[in-house]
Amino acid sequence: MSEHKPTRYIHREEPLEDTPEALNLDGFEDEEHPDEHRAPAVAQQVGFAGAVRLFYRHYWNSKGQASASEFWWATVYLAAGTILYFGVTIWLNYLTLSENASSLLRTVFMLLVITNPLWVVINIGPAVSLFRRRRNAVTNLTSL
Repeated sequence: MSEHKPTRYIHREEPLEDTPEALNLDGFEDEEHPDEHRAPAVAQQVGFAGAVRLFYRHYWNSKGQASASEFWWATVYLAAGTILYFGVTIWLNYLTLSENASSLLRTVFMLLVITNPLWVVINIGPAVSLFRRRRNAVTNLTSL
């Protein structure tokens, strides 16, 4: 007879195939660099293009500070882009109301109508983080 008694519960020394522990044994990491944290944003004096680049680079990064130039140039970009995007959509709506409007014009109008919410959703995160970083900078200036 065997020395081992059968049990109802299966005890495994190795984790199941689809658990994070099993993936870690195979060399897969959940995080590529677990000790790496996102550095706080540093306030820089930038022009329009630099402000737009930082606006999207610090997506959801509310740590750190934003300079006044970065804040105002990014705000101008966001306001002008939104007004232009929605303005073109409204203008195309006016053009497509006539019965003889081309199908291409109507297609472009519908594409803009569908992607208008996408523009808003894409820019909410950077806008919130920009306003928080600017608030951090102003708070640090007044506390000095």
